[in-house]
Amino acid sequence: MSTFSYTRHVEARMRQRGLRDADLALVMEVASPVGDDAWLLTDADADDEIVRLKHRLQRVERLRGTKVVLLGDAVITAYRSKPADQKRALRKGREAR
Repeated sequence: MSTFSYTRHVEARMRQRGLRDADLALVMEVASPVGDDAWLLTDADADDEIVRLKHRLQRVERLRGTKVVLLGDAVITAYRSKPADQKRALRKGREAR
């Protein structure tokens, strides 16, 4: 939401209503436009976003432990790494910093 300026009115109302900058950005991202200058986060909008996020969580869970290796800008391999490989890769990554 950094592209918008806030009036004193909205700053006061946001404080009163417990809203944050990120909350407004999220509403504007997933809500239905109800005119050129307003958005409304409907139950249907919220349900759609929840379903989308649940699917993303399921994909992340399914891909847990997957390693992707690049050479330049080409992906050269991808595989499910074993715990020992994960420890070694994380240790090697920390040492390279």
